Amino acid sequence: MSQFSDEPLKIKERIRRYENSLRKEFKQFRYISDGYGKRYLIGPMYLLVGDTAGAVKYFEWYEQQFPDDIGEPFHWLCWALALYQANDRANAARILRRTMLSNLYLLPGLLGIEQPVLDVRHGSNWAEKEYVEQGPVELLRLWGEQALEWAKELYQSEGFRKVRERNIELLRRLSTEPVGPQRSEWVRELSDLRYSR
Repeated sequence: MSQFSDEPLKIKERIRRYENSLRKEFKQFRYISDGYGKRYLIGPMYLLVGDTAGAVKYFEWYEQQFPDDIGEPFHWLCWALALYQANDRANAARILRRTMLSNLYLLPGLLGIEQPVLDVRHGSNWAEKEYVEQGPVELLRLWGEQALEWAKELYQSEGFRKVRERNIELLRRLSTEPVGPQRSEWVRELSDLRYSR
């Protein structure tokens, strides 16, 4: 079953409801907890209705409102696509890198590259292969041929490869390293890899 309607008017109504809900929560409490995860669905829904400008505007708001949020892999993927479609290639590449590190199976799945399950501690179900396999395929279908070529070129580039390999190495090390200074250093490095601009 799809997570999204195939009727654009219903998707637009859902966007409106979710945005109003987040604004109301902020107005009432001066912060947004959003336990449901609406913040991860709005940007992708803008893309589903073909509104790249709306998606980019939403993702800019999200980045200001939730600067320390870990994000959700399909949310990151759609953010990269929105920036690509808006011809902001530098930021699109930055977000695509975050996408890659948020779930090491998502970009291979998008690009048709086989990625066996890695022997690492993933940290959350969002980082696991099953999460991608059960994810919303309609968001993968948003990627046209040129966007896919761009993503594949970046994914296979030396820079992305080195970051990906170091990320995997750190995840493996952290799975056995006890609490202490070395572990803290690796956790900081992992965070820097994922969230550096």
